Amino acid sequence: MPRLTTQSDVINPQRKGYDFRIDDFLLRASIGPSQDRQMIIQSSDVGQEGSVNVKQNAEDFTTNIGRVFSRNDFSGGSNLDKAHKSDITPRDNTRYWDSENIDVFNSDLGKAYNISLLNSTTNIRTFSDAANDDNYVAVVGTDIYVADEAVLYKSTNNGSSFSTVTTGITGGYTIKAMAAHGTGLYIVTSNGSASQIILYNGSSAATKLTAAIYDGIWSVKGHLVVSIGTALHDYDGATTVASAMLTLPTGETWTDVADVGAVMLATATDGRIYSIKDIAGTLTAKGQTEISGEIPTCVGETQGIIFYGTKVNQTGAKKIGRLYRANLSVADDLYVLANNQLIKEWDIDGLDAAPREIFVTRDSVYTGIKESATVSNLWRYYLPTAGIARYYKLNAGGLVQGINKVDERFIASVNGSGLHQQSATSFESEGYLITSPADFFTAEAKQYVGVEVETEELTNNNTVDIFVSNDLKAINDSNDSSWSLELEQRDGVGGVETQMSRVARYVTAKIVLKSATTTSTPKLQSIQIRALGRPELVVVQIPVNISDRVERPFRKPIKVKNLGESIYQSLKSKEGTAVTLEIFDPAETIVGVVEKISYPIISNPNVGSVTQYAILTVRGTRQTAFAAITSGDVYAVNAFARMRFG
Repeated sequence: MPRLTTQSDVINPQRKGYDFRIDDFLLRASIGPSQDRQMIIQSSDVGQEGSVNVKQNAEDFTTNIGRVFSRNDFSGGSNLDKAHKSDITPRDNTRYWDSENIDVFNSDLGKAYNISLLNSTTNIRTFSDAANDDNYVAVVGTDIYVADEAVLYKSTNNGSSFSTVTTGITGGYTIKAMAAHGTGLYIVTSNGSASQIILYNGSSAATKLTAAIYDGIWSVKGHLVVSIGTALHDYDGATTVASAMLTLPTGETWTDVADVGAVMLATATDGRIYSIKDIAGTLTAKGQTEISGEIPTCVGETQGIIFYGTKVNQTGAKKIGRLYRANLSVADDLYVLANNQLIKEWDIDGLDAAPREIFVTRDSVYTGIKESATVSNLWRYYLPTAGIARYYKLNAGGLVQGINKVDERFIASVNGSGLHQQSATSFESEGYLITSPADFFTAEAKQYVGVEVETEELTNNNTVDIFVSNDLKAINDSNDSSWSLELEQRDGVGGVETQMSRVARYVTAKIVLKSATTTSTPKLQSIQIRALGRPELVVVQIPVNISDRVERPFRKPIKVKNLGESIYQSLKSKEGTAVTLEIFDPAETIVGVVEKISYPIISNPNVGSVTQYAILTVRGTRQTAFAAITSGDVYAVNAFARMRFG
């Protein structure tokens, strides 16, 4: 059998009549005028739209060309980092990545769902000492009480104004805790070496206890519970403190006590949550749950579900904060937490991001998190969808020590700043929502062609802007440089697609709502981004000369016995294997697989000339072209593409 020509045998293969190579072997084409002897280079058809189900929502179905990523409900909450993944759940269709100043939990208000700007907040009672961390808030009926070191302020008009309350606090003492109990307010004060409990009944104050150093006070199940050092006691509200029901190891403290239904739960710095039950009027310890490696900081309950916050101490001031949900389980008359599930973790460099207070309503759980040196936020966990989102912004970077609600408006005490209240009529001037990155369940690059939104009629110069990015890391920074403005909705209700032109695997959108006057808010109902599949594969069909006749430019043909058989057998051996195909004219380099080799076909285009040829089909991807010619393949620095050198 004759030996096939390789690249090492020929310096300039095209001048010797070779038309292409498969790996190292040089071959001649048998291109002719007939249709079955044409060399064809064409892009592979993009897979059918129905081959992969990307229509996750009803609004994704369209008769338009392309695939659509759309969202018209964001009530599932934040922290979904991929919209299209293998383990997607029905709830994920309503989730997104992150938001700020945006209301996403309004599906139960009896109105059509939309997202809008949240109400702004105002500091209605500034604290006197920016370094102070003893700032608390309590509500008795509709009266608001706020503690500022040793001074107690009271508002009887929903925070519009405050007056100073005469409490009789001993000089040098600071308010350390407050608890609303019935129609009275109990206040714990201390100077570090002595302490007192004061009852304010709405008009006058009376000192009740001075016998010990009191640390905290809580009103639960009709009882008052006080902590004295490491011990927790039942207190009758007058002059009697019962024996300790629970005592912690030396150096540990109690952080919170709450009524959770069948029992009350007490959190402590020893990493445990203790259960306490009222048995015939006596508070009795009934079990404990260890939270391994974490310090419980606060606890609450709504609709039979337990919620608690924790912190994990790090180097310096940093503390990692976490929020959990759990169920109360009973076994052998002991009450413990079961099915603990992490809802959200806050890990912010250099900051104490641990929750200190949990406030619950019929359908939601709120906690406050310090997120920067200048901003803290209330986060909301929404029970109907089990979603969590950043909610009201408190324009002060401090620990949120107290949360309450008066006249349907939230108030929150921020240490070192003041008492912040949700506005009744004013909205934030701007807010954003970042969708989860979507890739339509395919790793290939897509051609993104259009973005469209639907809104309620825009008025008062309110606007909706849509920024788009194809960079996955952009979701972590709302100010990332890759965000590009693609759509500006200035009036009307939208519904008109805006052309965009970008090629990438992923796409994510940042929806920005803006209120020009803050007296009203734009309302967005849906967003959709349309993409077309982008062909990446190339299919090449080449008629290969597998006859014994060798034709060379400007030279007489020669006949090499069994040359055609050798060529054909070598091509057959490559069927189904990975190869590099280089066509000299037109210049193409394709890395792929030999899809098939057809059987030889005999043709007699000219009298006296017999030519055998086979059809070689290669499917693969185009490689970056390099201007060099000769033998040998090496990996190029640029994209590891094939190049030739010599």
